[in-house]
Amino acid sequence: MCTIFLDKGEFCEKCSDIVQSEAYVSAQSESLNRPAAEAPTSTPDLPPSEAQQRRDKDRVFIWLGIGGSAVMMFMSLLIYSFPMLFEFDTELLAAIEAEDALEDCRLVFEEIGYVLSDGGVPDASMSCAETNVPNIISRQGGTVRVSHPNPGMHGLAEMYVTNDSHTVVLVGMEGS
Repeated sequence: MCTIFLDKGEFCEKCSDIVQSEAYVSAQSESLNRPAAEAPTSTPDLPPSEAQQRRDKDRVFIWLGIGGSAVMMFMSLLIYSFPMLFEFDTELLAAIEAEDALEDCRLVFEEIGYVLSDGGVPDASMSCAETNVPNIISRQGGTVRVSHPNPGMHGLAEMYVTNDSHTVVLVGMEGS
């Protein structure tokens, strides 16, 4: 039996395969060519003008969130970078500046100590920034000692270094 009965009529085996393939292809094409269903809007019951106002309001809130986040990050980085920016305690600032000046002076004297340890003579320009008086150089036997001309500026009785060691000696005032 070479006749096959289909919905469209009687066909031989070869023709029936062709008709079935054509029917399948046309069904697939039809499903692809259908217009897409419209996506439902989030506010179907609002008139177009109110929906536009709502979208504009949403955009404002989004931009306020982005701007607020950027300002918060900028301020936190500013405070992290400059912790003393909003503090105005003059006594604390003066104490910090005094500590910094003492540390800078100590580093200059440590450098003088290295020059003395190597057997060299320190340059006259190697002195602390806050004084314009040259350092006091004294010699006792084989020991060369370089002293600060006014250690009281830093609240000290003595500040010196010798050629024996590059370590800076800081002697505090009595009663402090």
